[in-house]
Amino acid sequence: MALGTGTKIGLGVVIAGSIAAMVALGPKEGVLEYLYVEQVVAKLHEDPQHFAGRTIKVHGTVVEGSIKKSNKTGDYRFAVEHGGERIDVHFTDIPPDTFAEGGEVVLVGSFDATGTVFESEEMNAKCPSKYENEAGAPPGVAGPSTKT
Repeated sequence: MALGTGTKIGLGVVIAGSIAAMVALGPKEGVLEYLYVEQVVAKLHEDPQHFAGRTIKVHGTVVEGSIKKSNKTGDYRFAVEHGGERIDVHFTDIPPDTFAEGGEVVLVGSFDATGTVFESEEMNAKCPSKYENEAGAPPGVAGPSTKT
């Protein structure tokens, strides 16, 4: 059965509209905003509800002496800082082996109802001392020294 000209035009408009909607809405789905701690704090100062109901990624350094572990498995409280600003974190999973005070972390989560504690269940961490150059290595050269 052949389609009439009006039907073909109508289908074309529907398809073009669907594609336009997917392009306009698609990139926002699954893409998390990646911010350093000072950027998060600045946005919260502008609008305390800026991150309400939103999942974001936050990058910072774990503050020395701030890690507190409860008796429950996977329940940590600590602070992260960057650029002179700091936020409190509640992490509710098993942290990576490289999680340590003074180490860099990227946390995925959202702020609690009060907007004061970042609730996270996902963390990537690195231990700077594990990747630093050994003494005597030229700048920019990572890994073990080749001196004998």
